[in-house]
Amino acid sequence: MTPLFIRFTLASQRRISSTYAQAYRGRFRPSPQSQRTFTRQSVSPLAPIGVDAALEASKDPSFQPKSKIFSEFALTDRVGIVSGGNRGLGLEMALALCEAGARAVYCLDLPDKPCDEWKKTEKFVTRIGSRMEYVSVDVRDQKEVWEISARIGEREKRMDVCVAAAGILKPHRDCLTYPADEFEEVMDINTNGVLYTAQGAGQQMRKFGNGGSIILIASMSGSITNKVSSKKSM
Repeated sequence: MTPLFIRFTLASQRRISSTYAQAYRGRFRPSPQSQRTFTRQSVSPLAPIGVDAALEASKDPSFQPKSKIFSEFALTDRVGIVSGGNRGLGLEMALALCEAGARAVYCLDLPDKPCDEWKKTEKFVTRIGSRMEYVSVDVRDQKEVWEISARIGEREKRMDVCVAAAGILKPHRDCLTYPADEFEEVMDINTNGVLYTAQGAGQQMRKFGNGGSIILIASMSGSITNKVSSKKSM
């Protein structure tokens, strides 16, 4: 006998296929709810773009086609913060924002002073016409993160991008005997710190009314098993 979940899947596929077939033949009539018109939330300053531009060109012989895809993704004059931006992936992402045209990117991290790699990257960023700043902060301190975000917003008069990339991974241990204090520290940085960083940036985005993007970075450790090297624990 075919298992219940397989029968259900096959039946669902048949119903879906039938619906598509009816729509193709013109038999399908959308419900009044699906016929509602939706107001466009925002219009790109580069409009018309994409297919809209192609359709415009087909109607207007004087329309001059122009590639705008890179302009669409440009971060010209934007301001962002990147936690964990002293080195590693955080630093790479901060540099990427600068290369995309950001006016300034603030790298938040725990050390009092940035590492040598960060300093060399900062000089490179200056040469391409952008700006990278370093701010020492403990992302576990919600009040401090909020205050620093507010100071950045007040200085730059905007906030557009937040990349919450600060995170730690403690030495491999047997999960059945993982110490509570170490687990709490990992969670405090990797979970609470991410929230506080997003909150601080989001407050400034709302204050200046420009909208923005908040990007939360997770570790691959969330989808793999970090095995202890000891054969006994394997």
